[in-house]
Amino acid sequence: RSSDLNWSNFFYDPEKHKISLLDFGASRGYGKEFTDHYIEVVKAAADGDRGKVLQKSQDLKFLTGYETKMLEEVHVDAVMILGEAFAASEPFDFGQQNTARRIHNLVPVMLKHRLRPPPEESYSLHRKMAGAFLICARLKGVISCREMFEEQYRKYWEDRKS
Repeated sequence: RSSDLNWSNFFYDPEKHKISLLDFGASRGYGKEFTDHYIEVVKAAADGDRGKVLQKSQDLKFLTGYETKMLEEVHVDAVMILGEAFAASEPFDFGQQNTARRIHNLVPVMLKHRLRPPPEESYSLHRKMAGAFLICARLKGVISCREMFEEQYRKYWEDRKS
């Protein structure tokens, strides 16, 4: 399965003004326990709740709970940076962001002080998300991500209850 960003995997429908991913090899399912915790990490970042980001990252097994304060801070900083698109009350301008550079600057600390590898599921999910983020940046997209996330968050938990 390949979730590498490949421009030939994207299709633009000019009538609907929509972009679709056509790479069936990039599809993969995720367990409910993983997605339950993961969506809460994203929600915490969108809400600016650093304490909840830390707790849900431990629940998700990104962190053990025994990390140094420095690693905890850097991990939460990285999540908060990635969550900026979902936190913005105004449409997020992907063409003007510097997310990749800011995350890149945090990676050495994470690599040096991490006590466990991230959950296996996160590798493919993060590659998919990075691909979506990169295409939005390449197209200089300005998108109301918070609004879309809030709707999907609500639907996720409604579906989980039924």
